[in-house]
Amino acid sequence: MLGSRRVSELPYRRLIRGPGIETQVREELCARIRPANGARTGLAAFGHLTDSHVLDAASPGRLSFLWQYLDFSDGFPNSGKFRPHDLLTAHVLDAMVRKMNALGRGPVSERPLDCLVITGDLTNSYAVSELSAAIGVVKGGPVTSSPNGVYEGIQDHGPAPVELSKYIWHPEPESTLRSPDEWKSRYGYPTIPGYLSAALQPIAAEGSDFPWYIGVGNHDESGQPESGPISPKAEFVGALRIGDRLPTRLPSGMDTTDFWETVRTSNDSERRSLIASLPSREVPPSKLRRAFSKTEFMDAWPKDAGNPRFRSGSGRGSRADPCYTFDLSPDVVGIMLNTASPDGGTEAALDAAQADWLEEQLQRVSGKFYDAEGKLVTSKAGDRLVILFGHHPLSAFAAKQPSSGDGPTFLSRSKVLRLIARFPNVVAWVNGHGHKHRVTAHKAIFDHGGFWEITTASLIDFPQQSRIVELLDNGDGTLSIVATLVDHSEPDSVTYGESQTPGSLAALSLELSMNRPGLDVEAVRGSAGDQNVDLVLLKPF
Repeated sequence: MLGSRRVSELPYRRLIRGPGIETQVREELCARIRPANGARTGLAAFGHLTDSHVLDAASPGRLSFLWQYLDFSDGFPNSGKFRPHDLLTAHVLDAMVRKMNALGRGPVSERPLDCLVITGDLTNSYAVSELSAAIGVVKGGPVTSSPNGVYEGIQDHGPAPVELSKYIWHPEPESTLRSPDEWKSRYGYPTIPGYLSAALQPIAAEGSDFPWYIGVGNHDESGQPESGPISPKAEFVGALRIGDRLPTRLPSGMDTTDFWETVRTSNDSERRSLIASLPSREVPPSKLRRAFSKTEFMDAWPKDAGNPRFRSGSGRGSRADPCYTFDLSPDVVGIMLNTASPDGGTEAALDAAQADWLEEQLQRVSGKFYDAEGKLVTSKAGDRLVILFGHHPLSAFAAKQPSSGDGPTFLSRSKVLRLIARFPNVVAWVNGHGHKHRVTAHKAIFDHGGFWEITTASLIDFPQQSRIVELLDNGDGTLSIVATLVDHSEPDSVTYGESQTPGSLAALSLELSMNRPGLDVEAVRGSAGDQNVDLVLLKPF
C-alpha cells in the first residue's frame, strides 16, 4: 500500500506493507447452512495468474513513440505504449511463480496446490521473444525478455524529441545538459543508476513446482491467419518489429488519425515509404521480435507442463486452438476456453463450434442438466464439478450476437450465460482481461444452479496480484469457493541503488505501478467483496 512520500513535496510514495484483508463471505447464491467452523473438505486448490503481459520493451513494433500524442492533462494514462516498469514484466511473473511455490497450498483447506492456471495475455505483443521469456519463466531456467541483450529504447537517454522524452521516465541519471523528465520533476519518480543494465540481466527462473495450464488472451492473438494474406496494419507493424529503425515521432504535418488511415490503406510501396518517412533512431534489430503463430504458441508449451485434452483437430502439432479439458483434481474438471477474438480485437468471442464442443464436454460429466429448451435431462454420466477458465469476463462478450458474415457464428453474452447455466455442476468461471479484481454472482436461470465469476487483476498493472482459489465441501449441502489474493513481493525489497536483483526489481515494479499519476486505486482493487472472498453455493449433486 501507499506509504510515506519519497520526496516530501512530490506525490511519489514508498511501497509499504498494509494490514491483511478480511475474507468476505458472500451468500447471494445461497446461505451457508452451518457455520464454517465445522469440518470442510478441500476438493481442489490452484493458483490463478493472468495478464502478465511479458514484453520486449525495446521492440520498435510497440509504436511507443505514439505515447507523446496522448492526453496528459489528468496524469499519465494507462496505455500499452509505455509504462515505467515495462522492462520488469518477466521479473514480476518470476516473483509470482516463486511465491506460489513458497505458499504451496490453500490457506483454508491446506490442500497442496493442484496446478497453476494462467488465463491469457501471457505476452504483450504476440512476439516470439516475449513468448520465449514467458514460457521460460514458468518452465524454469535462464530467461531474458531482450532478444539481443541490450536496451536501446525510449527509456534511455538516446535521441528523442522533447515532446516524447519529457513524458517518459528515464531511470538513469541525466547529464548536466539534460533536464529531468516529468515523472521525476513533477511526480517524484526516482533515479536508479544501473537500472537498464540490471533489468536486462538473465533471470534464473525457478519455474513452477506444479502442473500448469495456459489460455490465450487478446494480446496473444495477432489476428493473423496461419497462412494467406495479412492486413496492411499487421504488415506495417511486422516490418517495424524486426527492423533497425525505432520511430521517435510522426512526420511533420501528420497527426495520429492520418497515420492510422495511411497504415490501414497502404500497399507495399506506400508502407515502405511511410516507414522511411518516420523520424527514427537506429537500434539493434532482431528476427525474434516477429509475431508468433497459434501453432507456435501451443508448441512452446512443454509437453510435461500438464495433461490437457485438446479439442479434436486442435492443439499441438495441428490447427492450434488452445481450448481443452484437464483434471483440476480427482473431483473437479477444468475447461479452458479460447475467448480471444480471431481478429485480434479486445472483445470476447466464442464461436458456435467451440460452444458445441463445450456443451459436449459438459454433458460427459453431468448426470443432470437442462437442454436448449430448458427441460431437465438425466443421464448415466458420472457427475463431476466443473470450473471454466477463459481470458475474458462475461461482460466482455457482445450484448447482441455479432454478425457472422461469411465467417463463423459467435454467441452473444446472454447465449454464453445461458449455455453455462444449463449445467448446475459448473461452479465458477475464472478469468482476467480487465486488470481489476471483480467477483460476480450469476444466479440460476433454471430451477437449480448458479455460479460465481472470479476476475483477477493483472500482473502488469497495480495491484499486480494473483489468487489462490480453493473449492471446499462445507459438509452441510453447500460448497465454498475461497479466493485469496497473493502479493508477489515484499516492500522492503525495493531499493534505488545499483545492487539490484530480480527480486528487488519485481518489488520495484509494484511500487512504480502503484504510483502512476491518474491511477484509480479503488477501481482496480475492487470492493472488499471482490478481494478475499468465501463464495457459497449449493452442491449440485
